Amino acid sequence: MNSKFLWGAATSSHQVEGQNIHNDWWAWEQEGNIEGGETSGAACDHWKLFKEDLRAARDLGLNSYRFSIEWSRCEPALGQWDSTALEWYSDLIGECEKLNLLPMATLHHFTLPQWVAIQGGFANEHTPGKFSHFVKKVLEKIGDRIPLWCTVNEPNTLAVGAYLGGYMPPARYSPRNASMACRNLLRAHLQAYDLIHGFKGERSGPWRNHPVQVGIAHNLIDFLPLRPWHPLEYFCTRIFRRFYNQSWPDAVTGKKQHFGVWGLLPYAPQVPQARGRSTVDFFGINYYTRVYVSCQLSRENGFPARSSFPLSVVFARPGEETSDLGWSIHPRGLGRMIRFLNRYQKPLYITENGIADASDTRREKYLRDHLKEVAEEMKSGADIRGYYYWSLLDNFEWVKGYGPRFGLLEVDYSTQKRTPRPSARAFQALTRELTKS
Repeated sequence: MNSKFLWGAATSSHQVEGQNIHNDWWAWEQEGNIEGGETSGAACDHWKLFKEDLRAARDLGLNSYRFSIEWSRCEPALGQWDSTALEWYSDLIGECEKLNLLPMATLHHFTLPQWVAIQGGFANEHTPGKFSHFVKKVLEKIGDRIPLWCTVNEPNTLAVGAYLGGYMPPARYSPRNASMACRNLLRAHLQAYDLIHGFKGERSGPWRNHPVQVGIAHNLIDFLPLRPWHPLEYFCTRIFRRFYNQSWPDAVTGKKQHFGVWGLLPYAPQVPQARGRSTVDFFGINYYTRVYVSCQLSRENGFPARSSFPLSVVFARPGEETSDLGWSIHPRGLGRMIRFLNRYQKPLYITENGIADASDTRREKYLRDHLKEVAEEMKSGADIRGYYYWSLLDNFEWVKGYGPRFGLLEVDYSTQKRTPRPSARAFQALTRELTKS
C-alpha cells in the first residue's frame, strides 16, 4: 500500500448529525419502530461537534473522511432550500481541507425527505427526477471541492429493508415495490453520475487535480447455505447472491438488469439508458459478515420477523465468533467479495467494514484480519485504493438504536464526550505498518 492509499472512517448524516426531523426515518422512529423505543434525537451531535470529530480522525492518522449529505436538511419541503444546511456541508469540507482529510461524499444514505417518502419514495417513478434537483443544488454549492462521490449507499439493502425485510421505512411488504425501487434507484444513480461528470464549474481546493470519480457503496454479503447438503438451500443461496450481490454491479456496468427473482419478486422493466455503458468509476464495498440462507422459517433471524418473505437468514451458527449484533466474524468473506467485484475491472474502495464491539475486545483482531485480506488481494492484483472503517463514532444504528457500538471513538451520549478506544490506536499503528509495506 503506497502513501496515496486512503485510510478513512465513515459516517452517515442521520446516524451522527442529530435532529434530522424532516426525513422518513425520524417519522418512523416516532411510531416506535426502533428497538427499545429509542429515537435518533441528538444522535452524536456531529452537527455541532464536527470540528472536534474531524480533528480526532486526523489525530488517528486518517487521511480521508466519508460522510453523507442529508437531502431532508437541504430541501425540507418541495422546492424550499435551506441555505444554512448547504453552508454547513461547505464548512465540513473546509475543515476536511484544513486537516488534509480527502472528502468522499455520499448523496443518498438510506433517508428520504418526508415529502418524498409520502409520495412513495423510490417506488415512485418521479423520485429520481426530484433527487436530481437535489444533486444539482449540492454541485452548485460544493461540487468543485469533492473528488470522490458515492451516489447511493447500499441500494440493495434499501430495497430489501423497505419492501421485503421490514427493517426500514415504510416497512411494507411489497415484492413489486422492491423491484421498482431498484429500478428507480438505478435511474437516480445514472442521473447523478451524469450530473457530476457534466459539472462545468472550475474545481478548487487541495484536491482540484484529483480525478473526479463516481461510484456506489455496495453492500456485499458472503451468502452460504445453512445446510450445504440441502439442494433447495443451495439453490436459494445462488439466488441471493445473484439478486443481492450481483444485480447492481451488472446494472451499473451496462449489463442486463436483473432486479427480480422468478416466483418471488416480479422483474422490473429494464432501464434502457443504463444498457451498454458503465456508470461507475469505482465500486465501494460495504462488507461485514456472512449470512446463512435457510428454508427453516425463524422468527428470531432474518426476514420473517417483520414480513411474509418465505425464507429466513441466519447470521451465525452455534459456536462461531460473533459481534455484539450476533453477526459472524468472517474475514475471508471480504477477500471473496473483493475477488467477485474485481471481475468488473474497476478500482475498489472498502467503503465500510467494522464491528459492533462495546467491550473493544475483538475490534483490533477484526481489523488486523480484514486488513490482511485487503493486503493479500492487492498483492494478487486487485486495484484497491482505500479502506474506510465503520464507523468513526458510536452512532444511531438504524433499527437497532444506540445499543451497537461500532466507533473508533466511544461516545457518551449523556455528555457527548468522545474517547478514542484502544483499538483506534491499534488501527493507527496498522495503517502506518501497512502503508510502509
